[in-house]
Amino acid sequence: MRIAFNPNNHSTGKNMSAKIQIKNIIINKAKYAVLNNNDTEAAEVAREALDNGLDPLEIIEEGFIEGMKYMGDKFQEGELSILHVLAASKTMNTGIEILKTRIIATNQNTGFFGNLMVN
Repeated sequence: MRIAFNPNNHSTGKNMSAKIQIKNIIINKAKYAVLNNNDTEAAEVAREALDNGLDPLEIIEEGFIEGMKYMGDKFQEGELSILHVLAASKTMNTGIEILKTRIIATNQNTGFFGNLMVN
């Protein structure tokens, strides 16, 4: 299953600031990286988010995790096998690995145990 990303398909109303538009595009790219099991894209999206000064937690929660939720829903509906979900999980972790170093660096009270973040 391959899902194409088109930034023109996403809401970028005239009242949105450029930073919000960039954030929304990056969040959607993170989702699509997970949906397409594209580890390279996940890493690039994570770096792009950091380069643009975006909150890594927002990218994780609204991008990578939302992509995984979609994959989980499709698995539950019988449209995907567990192998698809596991591959998507690997892709998500690729992006999270890059983002979590920034989270730890900017928040002294945060720690990771595997993929579990403790604040």
